[in-house]
Amino acid sequence: MSIISTHDWPIVHYQMPDHVSDADADGVIAQLDAVLARGAKFVLIFSGAELPRDSAHFMKLYAQWSKRTLAEQRKWCLGAVRIEPDERKRNAFWRKALIYVMSSRSPYPYKIVADKDAALAQANHWLAA
Repeated sequence: MSIISTHDWPIVHYQMPDHVSDADADGVIAQLDAVLARGAKFVLIFSGAELPRDSAHFMKLYAQWSKRTLAEQRKWCLGAVRIEPDERKRNAFWRKALIYVMSSRSPYPYKIVADKDAALAQANHWLAA
């Protein structure tokens, strides 16, 4: 299962699936590790599900990965942009994201936008800064 695309490096596309099976969970974490292993600045563009459902094993590994790689995420990731075309969902995501960002657990800036063009504009802004 491939959820990470680096074909537009240093823009990394992260397509969150609706479900990550136990069999696929380690491979998804390996994809995230591979992005950080490049040792270069990048920006994430998220799309897809908010979080995968019925994916307890993946979510456990993802939480462990997030803690283990926090310093590298802060060093290499310039920011993350979530694409959400639906305005109600976008507003709900923003409320959740604001709580997360304000909690100081967020390793990088986070924005939520309506479409891919806005996401690319924000990504390029962070890359140019």
